[in-house]
Amino acid sequence: MRKCLVLILLILCFCAGSALAEKTVLLTFTGDCTIGSTELVRSRENSLDTVAQNEGYEYFFLNFRDLFAGDDCTVINLESVFSDYASNENKGKTYRFRGPTDFVNIIKSVSIEMAGLANNHVNDFGATGLARTKETLTAAGVGWFRLNEYALFEKDGIRIALFAIDSGSYYNNSEKMKQTMVRLKQSGEVNAIVVLYHGGTEYDPKHNAGQTKVGQVMIDNGADAVIMHHPHVVQGVAVYENRTVCYSLGNFVFGGNSEIRVERWRGDHTVTSLYAMVAQLELHFDDDGTYAGQQVYLYPVLTSGDPPHNNYQPRLATGEDARTVMEAVQFDTPFTLPAFDDATGRVTLPYLEAGAEIALPTAAPTRRPNNNTRRPTPTARPTPTAAPSDPTTDNPTIAPSENPTAVPTDAPTDPPAPVVTDPPAPIVTDPPAPVVTDPPAPVITDQPAPIVTDPPAPAPEPKPEGQE
Repeated sequence: MRKCLVLILLILCFCAGSALAEKTVLLTFTGDCTIGSTELVRSRENSLDTVAQNEGYEYFFLNFRDLFAGDDCTVINLESVFSDYASNENKGKTYRFRGPTDFVNIIKSVSIEMAGLANNHVNDFGATGLARTKETLTAAGVGWFRLNEYALFEKDGIRIALFAIDSGSYYNNSEKMKQTMVRLKQSGEVNAIVVLYHGGTEYDPKHNAGQTKVGQVMIDNGADAVIMHHPHVVQGVAVYENRTVCYSLGNFVFGGNSEIRVERWRGDHTVTSLYAMVAQLELHFDDDGTYAGQQVYLYPVLTSGDPPHNNYQPRLATGEDARTVMEAVQFDTPFTLPAFDDATGRVTLPYLEAGAEIALPTAAPTRRPNNNTRRPTPTARPTPTAAPSDPTTDNPTIAPSENPTAVPTDAPTDPPAPVVTDPPAPIVTDPPAPVVTDPPAPVITDQPAPIVTDPPAPAPEPKPEGQE
């Protein structure tokens, strides 16, 4: 009997030691954030800029302060420009979103550590506007990442790389990005990789073949999760190689619309930008840093507290509202989602073990990491400082800009549109997303994956000026 008790104690001690040895990193992802307005509506009473003046900067993310503070790293998709100048505005686009550089303090009012900058609005004010956005985020201590300019987040010796790419830049930039991802994974420089992808069909409750392909290609090249935006409505969730793909989180703090959009889809079915999600990704690692698995939590969200008006203050959905949001997610999910839990306010997806190691393509020779990578730590909270002032000129020194070009028909991109330029900076048009290119990089995959184009989106109904 005594021997049995000793054996049981030894087993319990071993299990406790194993539990203590495991490390976790909790990342939070939101939908599209447009922290600004168009020039046309900026001074109107219902614009985000006016609300910021009247309500203060803490107003917008107030309902998520505790959730964001409780994670290790919060990541948004920043779908607007931070600049104090309206010059280089791409007036060939229907919607151009800009907020003054001081609006970075809206982000800093809560613990948001990272911003993805690969989408169809970061070039609304040309390469100059994008450069000022990067400068402003850096000065405020907010990490940013875009295309091959990845960011690193580190906690307890675990290093996670974050990448972002959009449909308009995919064809000319994805190979270089995949090459970097494979190198980071195979060299052991990072323990996990998460990719943001901005693409899909706007106001479509179903993801398309292009999104499916991109999610799989990113995972095949080292991503441990893929989070998508752009459709402005929620879409489903998929699992590929025991990794999670969220096809669309919808909107979040979205200054692009003063009213909630409701669109008809295939007969009597309607979709709404009121429904959104916040996704939390809990990554698990063994004590030696080996990736062990992941747990995903989905929080249903209402993007406005005053529908059908957009008050730019999203809130967590509860009760029947939450179940309705999750029904919209289930509509595009191939497996049955667990029930919404009123006690936790979320849906907990089944734990996904790492499973068999994914055979990555052969990596190119190791190069030094990009000097532009951002490495904020969980405890680093730099005091916000003003972005560099430029009252006399609109031509700061910037990195070489990408060169727009036409997209081949086999690229997973939104329907092409003419590109309007504002010399010398390249300008990206919208809608739909244009192409911002880097020089092509050699393909690193063992066997090039076919790229599936997004199907053409139905012609949008007429929209009020100043809204997307």
